Amino acid sequence: MIERRSAKRFQVDWQVRVEGCVDGGESFVESGVLRNISSNGALVSLPRRLCEGATIDVFIKLPVQKEKWMKYPARVVRVERGVAAVAAVGFDTTRPDFRSPVGPGS
Repeated sequence: MIERRSAKRFQVDWQVRVEGCVDGGESFVESGVLRNISSNGALVSLPRRLCEGATIDVFIKLPVQKEKWMKYPARVVRVERGVAAVAAVGFDTTRPDFRSPVGPGS
């Protein structure tokens, strides 16, 4: 298999929160686990299966003493077959916004 990724991936086990809309415009918020991350994207495990091509916001809780979150606008680029609710997401920017999630589940 040819590796197409240009950015180094880092294996992590950090808290993540994903916000987005399903078909029909209904919004959702899911908490899960960030499995790996690079400057271009990440691999997330969630209770909800995401749809390939969906536009989402990914909030990543940094493992520091003071609660600190990074927010990336992203899109789902791949949903792993045979693995429930694991998705690869591509970040729209390499610079995160340091903003805490707001609302239920934050």
